[in-house]
Amino acid sequence: MKTNRSHRLYLPTIKKFQKFIYLLICLFSFNACLLNPIVHHLLFPEKDPSSKSWFGLLALLASANQVVELNHSWAGIRKGDSLQLEAQYYSYGSRTDSTFQWSSSDNSVATVDANGLVQSIGNGKVWITATAADGRTSASSDITVYSGYVYTSMDLNFEVGFLTMNQSTGLLTSVGTYPTGNAPTGIGVDPKGKFLFTANLYGATFSQFLINQSTGVLTANSIPTSPAGAAPRNLVITPDGRFLYVASEGNLEIRTYAINSDGTLTFLSAYPTVVPHNVIQISRNGNFIFYISPNLTEIVSYRINYNDGSLTQVGMSPSFPSSGSGFVSTHPNGRYLYVATSPTVTVLSLDSNTGQMGFVDSVFHGLSINGTAIHPSGNFFYLVHINEGEISCYTVEPNSGKISFSSKLSGLLTNLRYMIIDPSGRFAYVANNDNVAKSIFQFSINQTTGELTLLGTVNPGSAQWNLTFL
Repeated sequence: MKTNRSHRLYLPTIKKFQKFIYLLICLFSFNACLLNPIVHHLLFPEKDPSSKSWFGLLALLASANQVVELNHSWAGIRKGDSLQLEAQYYSYGSRTDSTFQWSSSDNSVATVDANGLVQSIGNGKVWITATAADGRTSASSDITVYSGYVYTSMDLNFEVGFLTMNQSTGLLTSVGTYPTGNAPTGIGVDPKGKFLFTANLYGATFSQFLINQSTGVLTANSIPTSPAGAAPRNLVITPDGRFLYVASEGNLEIRTYAINSDGTLTFLSAYPTVVPHNVIQISRNGNFIFYISPNLTEIVSYRINYNDGSLTQVGMSPSFPSSGSGFVSTHPNGRYLYVATSPTVTVLSLDSNTGQMGFVDSVFHGLSINGTAIHPSGNFFYLVHINEGEISCYTVEPNSGKISFSSKLSGLLTNLRYMIIDPSGRFAYVANNDNVAKSIFQFSINQTTGELTLLGTVNPGSAQWNLTFL
């Protein structure tokens, strides 16, 4: 039987070429895997190498090529509204059919059905998670449920102003004012939206209010005030609503309070800070308090003990240039801090487990500073320039945390104070401490660039020192 010798030679050649291509693909894939810092750490641990590293590597490699993606990685939902989440499953880069198991981290804030429809229930934050049917991987969306209420401390008139936000336009409508102690400055609400507190600078007290869950109207608590130490300023509240921390300028300390079930405060302990300061911040995971150091050139981190609210100092940041201010914003991913001073913004990394901080970058701006804010997406960072009447916008690189100047809004009044952004990320509001103009500035936010557009102003009744959003 006659055979075609050239044909017999051709087939092995093709097969060898295919094997060579497959080998190249494997080598490139393996090299990419080795370049992954997580894989590198597991393969070459710096200390105490053990079989656990290999088990971790095997688990990582088993799931590294399976990814779930959601149409919303974060969202703000007005209380009572719903949001449709959609999930896609990718295996080795290819879209793969899959069903998903949906779950909510807190059904009192929002529920989710078997098809990913999120129904908001009550104020607060919640994680909605989609887990692939094979159980190999999942993805979560960071959801904030809000009412659309803005409260402002009016220190010159000894009142709290209450305003409501139009869901479509973002414009605020003033509803009313409520008397407080002498010179309210710091202001905050518990995460569930049941209680409001102001720190009264000259009265050395807290004013305590109950919030009507349906209307947002305030009622003075049955015990309307509580001792707050000398010259209390800004305050923060833990994510579970159990503890409140206030910067006490007069006592040179951080003071800790328990929030009781009736919305009253009970003093627990105090921690000396050596310096009088009005800025205090809490980490996104609620584990750490941040405060400026006695040198005014570092940020100190304190771990919160959730058994009793006590604080333990655990870290101090690298030094940065400072005129004495230290306004701190935390990135939504919890990995970065932004410390605004004159004349720079210092970007710090944060270990969310230990509270240790590291230097990332320093950006010069050369202007005065009073407040900072970061967009819920984490893509934009804002500086409020109190003396210049300007607001600067910076874009944020999410992987590195570094910022780059993007735009500046000028021509506003001087004496600008603090800035808040609504949880949907569409609108921003800035307090104005000018008792002649007396109006809050209202802005829309470009979702691509972060640029602010002035929508107008609204008079809540008096000059404002700070704002909080519910």
